[in-house]
Amino acid sequence: MLGSLRRDGVPPDLPWLMTEYGYSVFAGRHEVDIEGALFDADTIGTFLTLGGAKSYLYGYEPNYLQDELKCSWGNLMMLQLNPNNDQVNRLSAYHASRLITKEWMQPTNESHDIFPVKIKHKKPASSPAVTVYAVRRPDKQWALLAINKHPKRPAQLEVQFNIPGAHQPIRFVGQVEVIQFSQQQYAWHDDGPNGHPIRSLPPARFTREASPTYELPPYSLTVLRGKLTE
Repeated sequence: MLGSLRRDGVPPDLPWLMTEYGYSVFAGRHEVDIEGALFDADTIGTFLTLGGAKSYLYGYEPNYLQDELKCSWGNLMMLQLNPNNDQVNRLSAYHASRLITKEWMQPTNESHDIFPVKIKHKKPASSPAVTVYAVRRPDKQWALLAINKHPKRPAQLEVQFNIPGAHQPIRFVGQVEVIQFSQQQYAWHDDGPNGHPIRSLPPARFTREASPTYELPPYSLTVLRGKLTE
């Protein structure tokens, strides 16, 4: 859509704002399950890579489940209120938002540099299940936001950086921080108006030596963060 607007003559220096984003305009289970987290991350990564300046999540305030289309219960929300007590559940959108704003991006007002990513699939005819977005943070670290949208199959991600002037592809060097959010951390119990997460944990975090490839669990968000060879 941004490309179409530019071709129609919208000034290129106009700031692009996504004032609301979310899985659907109607309430449904996918918004509160792991799919909602994957969608939010993919939406932000795509928008920023295409030149967007700022994006705003719809559903900051705690809310209740709804069944607007009489087919499944959900809502665009990060926090779920329980109508019977004071309990507040942290949903997948909550964990995804923290991963994006505090792990992929650096939590600061300084500018980040977004770079395009090209993915080469071993089976070009297959539907791509993995998308990746790259940022160079103000602290000079490079961070990749990798999304595996296949519900059952893990993916192996080979990482190379093509830096202008470099004689060969560049890779991560030294220690790489890995932050992952998947079905190991989050699971939704679908029970009509009583639906709730039966597992809602923060993303897993570990540090490993840099390597050519990194594994992405099924239905997962992964941040790879580190420095590059000079």
